[in-house]
Amino acid sequence: MSFRNIDKEQYGRRLKVAFFSICLYMLTVSLATSSILIYFFGVEGENFWLNVAGIIVAASGLLLIYKRVKSHYYLQDIIYVRGIKAQLNYIYRKLNKLKVAAEKGDETAMAVLDYSYKASMYVYKLDDNTLTMEELNAAQKELQQWMEQYQVLSLTGYQQELLANY
Repeated sequence: MSFRNIDKEQYGRRLKVAFFSICLYMLTVSLATSSILIYFFGVEGENFWLNVAGIIVAASGLLLIYKRVKSHYYLQDIIYVRGIKAQLNYIYRKLNKLKVAAEKGDETAMAVLDYSYKASMYVYKLDDNTLTMEELNAAQKELQQWMEQYQVLSLTGYQQELLANY
């Protein structure tokens, strides 16, 4: 199993630019929309729902922009890592059941855990998250022990459908 080779500094810069662009867009569009709505329809002191409407308009616009630019080369690495993080989130929801099954010798659970640990390591290195590396290394060693105990020589590749049984 291999992951795409991503330039860590470039990824970090692009992620920051994308994040701040989204924040700036949401701030300006929601404030402008809310102000316009309050000017035309507002009542003194009761503008909560008009402010909510401004945020909804900004979020809707952001969704439309995202759909148009998500395939742009500038965002490819960000979208790729976001997809990996989404898969890790799916796995995390079933982690306890996966660990119990792997401890009992379930090769599919071991394959999912193997992907989870390798993907986590990949994402942690990209995000400079060194705080949880020791826990991750310990979990990988535990998985390796289970593989040796049940004589599992190789694991199948990960696919989200593998989680359906857990």
